[in-house]
This record gives sequence, C-alpha cells and structure tokens, in this order.
Amino acid sequence: MLLIDTHTHLDNPQLEPDRAEVFARMKQAGVGRALIPNVDDESWPRMQALQAEYPEVVRLMLGLHPCHVGEDWVEVLDRYEARWSATPEAFVAVGELGLDLYWDQTTLDRQVAALERQLEWCVRWNKPFSMHVREAWGPTMDVLRTWKGRGLRGVLHCFTGSREIAEELIGMGFYLGIGGVATFPKAGVTDVLRAVGLDRLVLETDSPYLAPVPFRGKRNESAYVRRVAEYLAVALDRTVAEVAEVTSRNAQHIFGP
Repeated sequence: MLLIDTHTHLDNPQLEPDRAEVFARMKQAGVGRALIPNVDDESWPRMQALQAEYPEVVRLMLGLHPCHVGEDWVEVLDRYEARWSATPEAFVAVGELGLDLYWDQTTLDRQVAALERQLEWCVRWNKPFSMHVREAWGPTMDVLRTWKGRGLRGVLHCFTGSREIAEELIGMGFYLGIGGVATFPKAGVTDVLRAVGLDRLVLETDSPYLAPVPFRGKRNESAYVRRVAEYLAVALDRTVAEVAEVTSRNAQHIFGP
C-alpha cells in the first residue's frame, strides 16, 4: 500500500533533530513519496539538500508562499522564474502559492499579483499548483474563475472551504488536499468530504504543522498521513486500502510518479 504526502515541509528546522528517524517512520507507515513546497529563499537550499539525500522519496515544488510576498516579491519571482526556465523538469509543481489574509489583509493586492504570475508559470510549463488559502476564499475563487478553461490544474492544499466551494473547485477540475484538519471535530471538513466523495482528494500532512487527532497540538510528520487515511476510511465508509489507492492514483495523476 503506497501513501503519498502531497504537501509536507520536511525541510523545516523543527524536524532537524531527528530527521533520519522521521524518514524511517514514513517508510514504516507506507509513505513512499513526499512533495515539498518552497516557501521562501531560506527553504530552497534545505529542500535541495533533502532531495539529494532521499532522491527516491522527495519531490520538489517551486513557488512563493503568500505570507512571504514582501515588497521585493517581483525580484524574488524573477529569480524563481529563472530557475524554472533553466530546469523545469526539476519541479513537480508550482507551490506553495496562494492567498492568506489571516496574518495581513493589507497585502492582498500584491498577493494577488504574485499569485497571477505564478499561475502563468503553471500554464507555461504545464505544471500543477499547490495552493494555500487562509481566510481568503472569496478573492481566491475570484482569481480561479478568471482562469477557467485555460488549462490550470492543481490542488487546494489543506482544504477548509464549504461544500459549495468544494463542488465548484471540483467542477473546475481541481483536487482537494486533505490533512490533519479534517480530523478536528469542529472543522466541518468531514461533512464536505462525505458530500463530494473520495475521487478528487489527495492526502497531505503540512508537516510539521496541523497534526491529526490524536496527535493534535504536537509536531506533525509525514508518517501521520496514514492516520489521515485511516480517518477518511471510517468517515467515508471505505477501507484504508481503497483510500490509499484512490488518493495515491490522484496524486500521481496530478504530480507524476
């Protein structure tokens, strides 16, 4: 049984003290692939080092997290675009892009501009996206609607939207990234997933953040994607093997082997 963690920050310094054990626990849990999104300039060299050490497991994305869209965002994306142009085969997706109004609502205009530019990369290099959305579903959907029919594909990472949003996104051809938040009783994600089913879902952890129940509040790690699969199996009345098969097939369809 193959499990794929489609969004995990394995390069995060929180995992440094026991990173070898983290990878060993992933293997033991059946997690055979881990996709790491870029966040900013500091995460990039750490990600490269991890892929060099674990080439069979780690796949890389390249993008700029919305919380790091600073005043110099154009220069940052210029550098990232140069990397894309030089080695597009090195990346499985553009990410982690998106919008975040939880921390700062004053930067929405430049967040949208940075998002639009990175979506252009998706089309130019025929790559999917991994998209972050926090307290920003309205403007995110406004952006995605303008791209409808232009060949975009990707995952709405850590999905927490409504049933209506989920159905619209699936109608656009996108997938929903499901992680530990789905196991939180008050999150409301489970009811949405029961309505939309398994066929457009992929698994993730967002490690080291958002650990699933019963590890909530502790450091998350990619091995816990199995716990997410077990939770979905019960919630959707499927077997763990079925959840693993469908979500891993979806992940490989989007991001490649």
